[in-house]
Amino acid sequence: MRIADLIYGKPKVEKRKTDPAVLKKAQKVMLNILIEVHRICENHGLKYWLDSGTLLGAVRHKGFIPWDDDLDICMPLEDYHRFLDIAPRELPDHMFLQTKELERKFPRYYAKVRSNKGRILEEREVVKIKRGQDIGYNTGLYIDIFPCITVKKEKVNLYRKIMGAVDRIRKVADIYYLIENLFSLTDKIMHSGWTDKDLMVVRSVRFPEKEFCVPLDSLYPLKLYDFEGHKFWGPKDYDTYLRILYGNYMELPPEEERINHAYILEVYE
Repeated sequence: MRIADLIYGKPKVEKRKTDPAVLKKAQKVMLNILIEVHRICENHGLKYWLDSGTLLGAVRHKGFIPWDDDLDICMPLEDYHRFLDIAPRELPDHMFLQTKELERKFPRYYAKVRSNKGRILEEREVVKIKRGQDIGYNTGLYIDIFPCITVKKEKVNLYRKIMGAVDRIRKVADIYYLIENLFSLTDKIMHSGWTDKDLMVVRSVRFPEKEFCVPLDSLYPLKLYDFEGHKFWGPKDYDTYLRILYGNYMELPPEEERINHAYILEVYE
């Protein structure tokens, strides 16, 4: 339980039922963000790949999972840092990079690219509004960008222990410079590059997720996937990648599990 919940109590929040027409419009905005990110990466020789539900959507639906309201991509750590330097200069006026460094009240240590052509409020933001608190950061429609590193197979369990310890420290003392330096140091110590054999690709401690651990040879060389009539980069071996994340990924979940992130979703005409 979060400290704020102990102090203020956690108000009950319910999701609005998302209008399918609004969801379609929001997906178009997010697709346009991805198009711009792809353009920047191509122009500067940066690698990225479709991840999680976005990759699943590309494989199973040739586009968005019908009920999905976000986009996820991964980048090698080195390309991720270069992207953070380049993107603010090259994104269109209605799009912007969001990081903890740029918006200190932003609660994540990985990056998003957002658009001012809509907004998405998730549970944490709705709770703050119900408490009468300022959210403190922009809530435009977004795509997530997760930095990734590699670790040797025999060090995966060690990495997961470090990841858990670092995340617990962040939850107790979320002091930007302390946590940022701790994340950077952990990435530097554990990262094993992109050329050796028998390496596993994991998310940086900036986004701890124990389930994500895929063989490097299932990722490279990247290949292009059709997604909503456009082509974007994804893993070489999507089957291995998606089975690790989802098991039998081609089977649609039951209706009650077809949920999205948004508690409030809006698109501005």
